[in-house]
Amino acid sequence: MVNRLLKYFGLITFFTAFVGISIAIALNPWFDLTKNALSDLGRVGREYSYIFNYTLIISSLFAIAYSFYIHRLVPNKLGCITTGIYIVGAFSLMAIGIFPEGTKLHGFVSYEFFILMSISLLLYGISLIQLRKTKDGVILVSLFVASALGSYFIRWPSVALLEIFNIICYFFGFIILFISEKA
Repeated sequence: MVNRLLKYFGLITFFTAFVGISIAIALNPWFDLTKNALSDLGRVGREYSYIFNYTLIISSLFAIAYSFYIHRLVPNKLGCITTGIYIVGAFSLMAIGIFPEGTKLHGFVSYEFFILMSISLLLYGISLIQLRKTKDGVILVSLFVASALGSYFIRWPSVALLEIFNIICYFFGFIILFISEKA
């Protein structure tokens, strides 16, 4: 029963983030997806910055809870190591909310979040392939490749669009993990 509930926490993570970030964008008419970074919404001193920052903190708690489900889904050695990497990435998401733009640690924890989540896509994909869930594993590896190539070779008009592109890759990865188990 608990495992079945935890399975939904991945989707709840994205739903929470989507709703909270959408509210933050709606409350900040100066924000432009084609010119800003998402973190601009949480910048120290900005009105309503707490909405963006609390959204990331709350989303990270769901992401951390979701790790217990992923650990059961991918129980091999590489899967366990990857779950550890994923958890550190989820804590990095929390840290983005705790250390918003305008603080010394913000840049580091932001890069750390995106790097660790991308690596998690790759390693979970390899883990699924090892567990003979080849189709799902190949899709996750492909999402990692899309994330990496899109990040390095596409000239994005803004950091926000680059961030959203990667978040979409992660979302589809969560969907694959969600449907990977027939439960």
